[in-house]
Amino acid sequence: MNTVWNYLVSIEFETQWLFWIAILVAPVAVALLHLYDRWRRTVMTRRLGDLAVVSRLMSTSSPKRRLIKDSLAAGGLVLLLVAAARPQIEGRRKVEVRGLDVVVAVDVSKSMLVDDIGPTARMTTRKLPTTRLERAREMATLVIDKLPGDRIGPVVFAGAASHFPLTEDHEVAIRFLNDLGPADLPQGSNLGEVLRVSRCLLRPDLYDDLGCSRIGRRGHGGDPLHGESLDPKGKPGEPTDDVLVEKVERGKAIMILSDGGDPDEETLREVTNARELGIAVVFVGFGTEQGGLVYDIDPFSGKRTTNPKRGPDGGTVTSKREDAGMAALAEASGDPKRYLVASERGELDPQPIVDMLKAVNRGLAEKKIKEMRDVFEPFLFAGLMLLVIEVAIGTRRRQKYPEAA
Repeated sequence: MNTVWNYLVSIEFETQWLFWIAILVAPVAVALLHLYDRWRRTVMTRRLGDLAVVSRLMSTSSPKRRLIKDSLAAGGLVLLLVAAARPQIEGRRKVEVRGLDVVVAVDVSKSMLVDDIGPTARMTTRKLPTTRLERAREMATLVIDKLPGDRIGPVVFAGAASHFPLTEDHEVAIRFLNDLGPADLPQGSNLGEVLRVSRCLLRPDLYDDLGCSRIGRRGHGGDPLHGESLDPKGKPGEPTDDVLVEKVERGKAIMILSDGGDPDEETLREVTNARELGIAVVFVGFGTEQGGLVYDIDPFSGKRTTNPKRGPDGGTVTSKREDAGMAALAEASGDPKRYLVASERGELDPQPIVDMLKAVNRGLAEKKIKEMRDVFEPFLFAGLMLLVIEVAIGTRRRQKYPEAA
């Protein structure tokens, strides 16, 4: 009995208002119809003639049976409305999760503010500056939107790198990439640093190795997410619900969106480390081969000023897309095809990048998730049975000699 009661108490209703109509309104409505029917029958009987004579003629009529029929109809209607209110109970279901861990790193150095590229429809509609940075942010957004179910680790970099932990919330990742700009980081373009930070985000199990401890523990970047465990067996006494149990290691990739960088010794070493750890590194170049002038930025607003940046000799600084350096880094990562050049004019096409990322081995994990299961079937069946029984019951009682009553 307690089990049945606990089961009923645990039921929740998707359509609450319909449930309350079933419980409060339907029985009252049927009761009022029953009383109205009795009143109408009494009025009609009195119109036929003497009540004593008419009563003998209607001796087989059974008010009790009518009451039973109306009670069954009321119960059936209540149960049908309860079923229509979608009763649900909380359950558990084991699901397989396949996905990829991708670090999306956007260069926010001064050279990314060069306006040597054409505007996209998004830039025109939102009146955004036609810079390499805005084009890189748009490309990052398009790629992230095409990776549902994958975890994204957003990183922005210039002379240093600022990162956010791996997250399944793509909106948060996109917002992070769009909120931080050139004024928020030291100037420069350190590809070696962003590769190291990205590698450490993807491999938190090697936190104390390969220089990962240098990124610091602030924000717990790269730590396992809540409800996830690096240990497939989990901890003793730990609940197994919502715990991600890894069966096949998730694929890992780094996507760097930049206008180029020198393949110095540190950067090449970091690319090699990522390759040895099974991390695919994809480079996407922005800008043009002709290049454009680099302008200083306002330290407070982070926006580009009208003052061109000048070198030690007093001349203006020009920035071009460095294909040679990026191609050399892609070759060091194990595949020269992993350097792609973004469109300089017109709309951006993220599909080549997405196809390259999808070629990376996607891991397999299992976890139990909570879900609400519909349990309307018992209520629907019981309601229909009550209505069938109601139809089967006659309104007159059996009597061998009704005229003798």
